[in-house]
Amino acid sequence: MSYRIGSIRRAARVLALIAVLAAMTGLHACTVNPATGQRSFTAFMSPDQERRVGRQQDPMIREQLGGRYEDEPLHDYVDRIGQALAANAELPDIKFTFTVLNAPDVNAFALPGGFIYVTRGLIALADNEAQLAGVLAHEIGHVTARHAAQRYSWASVAQLGGMLLRATDAKGFGEAFDLGGKIFLSSYSRDQEFEADTLGIRYLSRAGYDPTGVPQFLAKLREHAILASEQAGTGQNPDQFQLLGTHPRTIDRVDRAMRAALVNPDQGGRIGTEAYLRRIDGLLHGPDPAKGEIRGQTFIQHVAGYRFSAPDSYRMQASNGRVLIQGPGNVQARVDEAPTTSGVSPSRYLAGVWAARTRLSGLERLNINGLDAATAALKARTARGTVEIRLVAVRLSPKKMLRFKILMPGGAAGRASVAMRRMTYSLETIPAVAPDRLPTRRIVTHRVQPGETVAALSQAPSRSSKSRAQAERAFQVLNGLAANQEPSTGTLVKLIRTPL
Repeated sequence: MSYRIGSIRRAARVLALIAVLAAMTGLHACTVNPATGQRSFTAFMSPDQERRVGRQQDPMIREQLGGRYEDEPLHDYVDRIGQALAANAELPDIKFTFTVLNAPDVNAFALPGGFIYVTRGLIALADNEAQLAGVLAHEIGHVTARHAAQRYSWASVAQLGGMLLRATDAKGFGEAFDLGGKIFLSSYSRDQEFEADTLGIRYLSRAGYDPTGVPQFLAKLREHAILASEQAGTGQNPDQFQLLGTHPRTIDRVDRAMRAALVNPDQGGRIGTEAYLRRIDGLLHGPDPAKGEIRGQTFIQHVAGYRFSAPDSYRMQASNGRVLIQGPGNVQARVDEAPTTSGVSPSRYLAGVWAARTRLSGLERLNINGLDAATAALKARTARGTVEIRLVAVRLSPKKMLRFKILMPGGAAGRASVAMRRMTYSLETIPAVAPDRLPTRRIVTHRVQPGETVAALSQAPSRSSKSRAQAERAFQVLNGLAANQEPSTGTLVKLIRTPL
């Protein structure tokens, strides 16, 4: 009897979920996007919700990705380009916001509701206004096509579908469907990228820009990714670097998008090379030294006044004030700074703030080269087995903690704990330097004089043959020159210099 009642209840759940799925997936017939002219499924996210999500996520994005780059004339310049493009879009109710992020990597992306971001690294790589406009127009296309709303809505359907499968007791298959749905919906599809390209090229052309800036920048982006892969020595697929990884596009697809947008690639239009290069003169290039720098195996934070070293076999990466460390056996560590209340000891901070409501073991106070500190451990279960997590909190100042979070898989915990202990105990204070006193590498625009060559302009003659070749190629990629191509006399080029 109980079995029959259970079956009836399961059947009722299945019918209810089927009704919800049918209703939701049937709504796409009523939603025609004026930008694309196509029906799109956005039932789970309205335009008002898109704006609300964008406003909520905007401050977090800025904080996590370097913050807003402090150069108001540059912001005004980027905003003018972006607003001119957005004025040619089909959804006039969207209020677009354009932000330059203080990040050295080459990237651009959009949040729902019209929040568009471009890194200073991308601005440095672009050669002219048409290339930057092409990037911004592509991101505007993602917003007007409402791709985020589509992705969110289909993710909701995938979640409901997983519930439906579990309700039928199809064990295993429901979990697999959930996982597959998450992977499929984790990035824009090829169709969505093509749609954003088509819309972006349409807006670019309507605003009077030369549409060939799009394939030109795409080709340059790939050359930059190849160079970065060679310099890193990782053998990483260039297509996984930054913008190419999040926006998989090809020049052939862009050419097809031009035809779909009814844009003639030979129509010409504004390029804006000299105005662009003069505008980015003085732009910070590479990592922001105020956020710390890596020299060999040592991370140096000049402003906060400390440094520490990782073992020789470990790889370090500094990103937006955080240091990420990877070692043999998939050992990982993250080091960052966090605010705290004056008077709170490292042990109280660790147990009551950082790892509150967590079962810690071995909590103890430490003294690391005169700095008050505390450490504790916990264990976590993952799909790959048990991981030991070591936490170390060090007081840098009355209101700031330095935090080491170290993850050691079971098989590597013994050897890794010794190496990680040495790393934490290498921490020492150094004289602090004010941000405006730090040497910075910046873009300097220069008009090529008769007889000037790539070798001379890249300042490479005194280096080894390998580093000289890399410096020369970096100069060529930065300035959109082919391999073995020399700059033309009288043109403006970008140099990387450290002002005195």
